[in-house]
Amino acid sequence: MDFQTLTVALLVGLSCVYAAQALMPGAWRAHALRAMARWPLPKLVADLLADKAQKAAGCGCNGCDRSPSVSPSASEAFATKEAKIIFMPRRGS
Repeated sequence: MDFQTLTVALLVGLSCVYAAQALMPGAWRAHALRAMARWPLPKLVADLLADKAQKAAGCGCNGCDRSPSVSPSASEAFATKEAKIIFMPRRGS
């Protein structure tokens, strides 16, 4: 095997691993990261893996309906006021 074939094989393999973890459900990803954090890795890498396993997936809001930062008074401030819709007939129809 030549260098180019090995490089392509490595890139394709790493791309498959990246795609698999990106499409994996969050609970599976967290479980896999916690399992990898127990491997004999350098402390910096193990701490990074453990930290990523604890974070919530997506935007980190952990469900917009359960967000503690939105109080009822804040949601009322952003509520839109009721407006009437008036339908106008076309001319010439």
